[in-house]
Amino acid sequence: MKLVVIGLGQCGGRIADEFARLNRKAISQRGIEIVNSAFAVNTDIADLSGLRRVRPDFQHRILIGDRKTGGHASARLMNWALK
Repeated sequence: MKLVVIGLGQCGGRIADEFARLNRKAISQRGIEIVNSAFAVNTDIADLSGLRRVRPDFQHRILIGDRKTGGHASARLMNWALK
């Protein structure tokens, strides 16, 4: 069985990163691939930048809401909504 992992938010991104780490470990120790792709979706660019094993391209680390938050998470969106 092969998985596609999609992590949403900071916690989900960290879980996707951990699955990517476990996949590399499985490949090196057992010669099997368990994760086809790991994706992280977040509103905060800092959370995406902190990931170590999810591929560092725009197809695997997906920043959403950039126009509203400027890549600074949902707190900025909340401030915008209150105005």
